[in-house]
This record gives sequence, structure tokens and C-alpha cells, in this order.
Amino acid sequence: MHSRTLLARIERAEQFTKMKTNFSPDCICWPDNEYPFFGFDIEREIASRVKCSVHGERTTMIFQRLYLPAWRRERESIRRSRLSPQYQKAWNASFPPALWPAEEDPGGDGEIFLRLKDGTRLLACGPTLAGPGQAGRMGGQI
Repeated sequence: MHSRTLLARIERAEQFTKMKTNFSPDCICWPDNEYPFFGFDIEREIASRVKCSVHGERTTMIFQRLYLPAWRRERESIRRSRLSPQYQKAWNASFPPALWPAEEDPGGDGEIFLRLKDGTRLLACGPTLAGPGQAGRMGGQI
């Protein structure tokens, strides 16, 4: 009798775990409760171009910011290492460890480039408004 109730409890626990897990092994979607953080708009653009083989479009939070300090971008790798395995899988699908993390490479005229591990340089930030008294805004191209 005891073994029968134990088996029933194990089966219920397995069913509960399956219901609780929204992600299949092939899914590279971001978890609903862990929003991706991007230091530059170009990173958001790169991540948005990667599609999940199970669900297609991956959901991401899109917001505009005027300024993000360098220390916050540097600390992000520490925060990211503490997040769920699903978040890690989604991040690595967008930014393969063979190429990322990129190093910030300041250019002239307030530009910031991201230098990938293979030497590729991506424009991450630079002034796009030309004129006296106008501040630059985030811009980028892949």
C-alpha cells in the first residue's frame, strides 16, 4: 500500500513539473519573469533577429533610454550569471560565447564600437544628430 501511494505522489510531482515548465529543450525564448538587459540598442536588435525554433518570435521588452553608465553595462555579466538556465540559453542563442562578450572600443566623435572576439567591430553608440547644442542619441548598424 505504501509503495502505491509513493508512486502516485511521484507521478503527480512529475505532472506538476511538466505543467510548471513552459520551455521545451529546443526553446530559446526569454523567461517571462527575467527580462533581457541590453547595454546598447544594437544588442537588442541582434537579439530580436534570433527566432525560436519552437515558438518563432521571442518576446523582449523594448524601451528607450537616454543614458546608461558604463559601470552598469560592466556589472550586467555578474547579474546574468545568477539568472535561470533558460535565460542563459536564450542569451547564448543571441550572443554566442565564441564571440561575446564584446569589448567596448571608443572611437572618435563620441562613438563606441563593440569589438567581438573574432575582431569584428559593431557601431554601438554614436552621435547621429549634427548641430550645435544637440545631444547625440543611440544608434547602430549591423
